Amino acid sequence: MTIRIYIVRHAQPASQEPGYPGGPNPPLGQKGRMQAERVGRQMSQWGIDALYSSCMQRTLETARPIRERTGVPWSVWPALGETDRRGWPVIREKLARGESPESPEQIALRREHPNHVPLSALGEGFGPFETNQPFPWPEQWWLPLENETREQTYERADEAIRHLLRLHRGDGDIRIAVICHGAFGSVLLTRLMQCPPSDSNLFNQAHAAISAVDLFDDSTQLRFLNYVGHLSPDEVTEGVNFDFGQAD
Repeated sequence: MTIRIYIVRHAQPASQEPGYPGGPNPPLGQKGRMQAERVGRQMSQWGIDALYSSCMQRTLETARPIRERTGVPWSVWPALGETDRRGWPVIREKLARGESPESPEQIALRREHPNHVPLSALGEGFGPFETNQPFPWPEQWWLPLENETREQTYERADEAIRHLLRLHRGDGDIRIAVICHGAFGSVLLTRLMQCPPSDSNLFNQAHAAISAVDLFDDSTQLRFLNYVGHLSPDEVTEGVNFDFGQAD
C-alpha cells in the first residue's frame, strides 16, 4: 500500500502584481489563474483520488481547476493555511518578554477585513467542497493562524498529517493532492521527511509547483520536489532560477 501526497503551492497571488489594493488573503492574479489551470491539467493527467486545500482565496482558486478536471472529493481545511514564518523570531522574542505579539488596532483589523469569509460561507463562492473539519476550528478560521509560533505551526502540520493518514490508510494505493502555501508546505514536507524544525523553508517551491512524497508501511520517500514541468519558463514565478538551475 502506498499513499502518495502531492504538496502543491498555490499559484501567484494578485498581491504580487501591480495595482493590488492591499490587505490580507489575496486572490490569484492574472498569471496565477493561468498557472492554476496548468496545475489542474497536470493533476488530471497524473490522476488523484482526493483533494485538500486551505481556506485562503489563493489556494481555493488554485484547487478549483483541479476539482473541475478530476471530479474528486474536495475538502477545505483551515489547518492547511499559511503561517508567518518570517515573523516567528519576532513573536518568540515578544513572548519571551511577556509582550503581546500585536497591538489592539491590528487585532481589530484582522477580525473585520472583508477579504476573510467565515468558514460556513466559503462554499457560496468556491464550492462544491466539504468543510467537515477533522478537528475543531472557529468560524473566523484565520484567527488561530495569526501570530502563530513555530512550535504551533509544526504541531498543526503534525495534526493534519495524522488525520490524512487516518482517513486514507487502508484504501490501498491512493493519491492525495494538498493545495497549500510556501511556508506551510515546507513545514509539511519537513515533517513528512522527518527533518528537524527550522525557521527557514527547508523545501522551497515556486508558485504552482508540485512536490510528491510516497508513504509506505515502513518508509517514506521524497519522489520529487518543486516540479514545474507543467509551466512554461515565462509562467514560473519564484523558487526557480532558469539561468543557473538553482533555487532562488
